[in-house]
Amino acid sequence: MMEHHVYFAIVGFDHDPARLDVLLGQGADDYWREGDTYSDAFPDAQRRENRWILSSQLDERASHRDHFEKLLLKLQRLAPQLKNLPGDYRYGIGVSHYFFMDDPAFYLPDDIIEGFKALGFDVTFDQLGIDNGPGN
Repeated sequence: MMEHHVYFAIVGFDHDPARLDVLLGQGADDYWREGDTYSDAFPDAQRRENRWILSSQLDERASHRDHFEKLLLKLQRLAPQLKNLPGDYRYGIGVSHYFFMDDPAFYLPDDIIEGFKALGFDVTFDQLGIDNGPGN
């Protein structure tokens, strides 16, 4: 299982996540499929949703800025396709817990926040997860 430190995920659909590769014109960095085992350590724990994941693919030693800049570049290439996602799909950006534990003063510079806003993201910070409400 790949570990994602900063990632964009699409949820809220009931088909194989790989079908989104065609719609978005790009393969995901990872997929979650409903019913798959979460990890070998906990074979009874199963994923409860399908998820299409695009990540920074940097390791935890990279800076916050590096993670978000890399993800922003990937998302900027997908901007037109993201606008064509069905309205009931939900998407957002997640950050691994280690950022909050290792750096409680976590922040993002204005230029990165503005880059995400230009893609249509409402930038907020919470610990409820990417799918805590309707819409994107």
